[in-house]
Amino acid sequence: MKLNQHAYFVWIATLNTLLGLSHLPLAEAAPLDEKDKKIQILEQRLLLLEKRLDAQAVSISPPKQSIEELDQKIKILERHNEIAQEEAEEKTKTSPKFDVSPKGVSFTSADGDNSVRLRASIQSDGRFFVNENRNLKGVNEGFLTNRFELKQARIWLEGRFGRYTDFKLMPDFGTNGTILADAYVDLHYFPFASVSVGKQKTPISLERLQGDSDGTFLERAYPTYLSSNRDIGVKLHGSFAAVGDKYTYASPIDFKNFLTYEVGIFNGGGDNGANDADKENEDNKELAGRLWLHPFKNKGIAALEGLGVGIAGSWETPKKNAITVKALKSALGQNTVVDYTKVVSTAVIDSKTNLPFAVQANGEHYRIYPQAYWYYGPYGLLGEYVLSSQKLTGDGGKTAIQQNNTAWQIQASYVLTGEDNTFQGIKPQTPFDPLNGAWGALQIAGRWSELSIDEETFKLLDPQASIAGARSWTVGANWFINQNVRLMADYEHTYFSGGAASGNRPTEKAFATRLQLVF
Repeated sequence: MKLNQHAYFVWIATLNTLLGLSHLPLAEAAPLDEKDKKIQILEQRLLLLEKRLDAQAVSISPPKQSIEELDQKIKILERHNEIAQEEAEEKTKTSPKFDVSPKGVSFTSADGDNSVRLRASIQSDGRFFVNENRNLKGVNEGFLTNRFELKQARIWLEGRFGRYTDFKLMPDFGTNGTILADAYVDLHYFPFASVSVGKQKTPISLERLQGDSDGTFLERAYPTYLSSNRDIGVKLHGSFAAVGDKYTYASPIDFKNFLTYEVGIFNGGGDNGANDADKENEDNKELAGRLWLHPFKNKGIAALEGLGVGIAGSWETPKKNAITVKALKSALGQNTVVDYTKVVSTAVIDSKTNLPFAVQANGEHYRIYPQAYWYYGPYGLLGEYVLSSQKLTGDGGKTAIQQNNTAWQIQASYVLTGEDNTFQGIKPQTPFDPLNGAWGALQIAGRWSELSIDEETFKLLDPQASIAGARSWTVGANWFINQNVRLMADYEHTYFSGGAASGNRPTEKAFATRLQLVF
């Protein structure tokens, strides 16, 4: 095929440009007799270009088999990725959870059925007396000593195994020496019938059952001194939710649900006793029980939602000479005010010790303990009363009395910074951070408490060494720096009846402060 020379050169130049082959030299214009030769050269170049294009097309288009292999590899990689994600999710479901929070350091299984929590508390006190004369002359030779105390130094483990078995192990290394405060196991498969076994608080005094770090004042009032403390035994307890509400497990001491009961059998230790007595004190045991109700829980009456009322009591019949009765103390001052070792001057002397026979519990002992609290917004009230009636003997059993002691208290508190006031303490809305205008929470409180000792007591005890009654008013302030740290300050003014060489024991004026850390 013969082409017009000019058109042919134009077509070849255009093709070179489109194919990116413009670097291939074109023949320069030549004389007409060389035209055929030039055309032949260009035709050869055109064939060469066509071969190159065919080669490039082959290399660009992979075979069908390569595409299928690549698709298979992609699918394999995607499946590997899915398996890795599934394994990661499964590991997350089964791996234990570690947590550090204001409530302690805890390890919890992924399903929540098993957990161990490490907690601790430190209470460091300063206790001072502002009496004009702190040397109380008389038979008791008492002296009001200003002092610093490590009131509490506890570290404890608590947790759960198998969803329905809780435990608590808590030693205390404070000023009173090393004691085992709590050590119990609680089986709570049935909410209405759970069982706790070991050393625990006896279900009697309301203020005693409050958390040891949650109290409004540094020291508890007189009713707690006519109740037993912690004791070893077994307790049946149960909780019931209000109609339409959901039951919440709240440990063997329950202040969360609508109705709760506790009834237990313990070794027994007498008034203010058994805290550090981990050995059996008597053959006959103490039966103690308590019924507690939140009558307006979830009733739609906000002002009465935080009302709780209850009744508690105990009964025991210790055998003759089984228990030496424990001394009673003033509340904030923590000075002995009823001393069962100081007997009347006419007491019979024990020929074995050449000392007077100690006063001991020997016969029926029972307590009746009505109690209540009310919390609404920043307001709080708490009150309780106790009658403790026990048979005491002296002179080696020759003199016997039925002692009926009573005590009561009423306390009121108010949170100035607007947080809710609760039986479980105050949680500040904002922790202490003055540079950002946050100061924590501030609570103020007042209390009146009385203790009355049966006059029959002084057939056994020296009236110059033990009081017949005490009346105390207390004011206090609590600064919650954060959820874990609290600074407390109390002043207590106590009037006594009897207890001195002549007349009444001097008024006790005590001021105390405490820095507390709990987590």
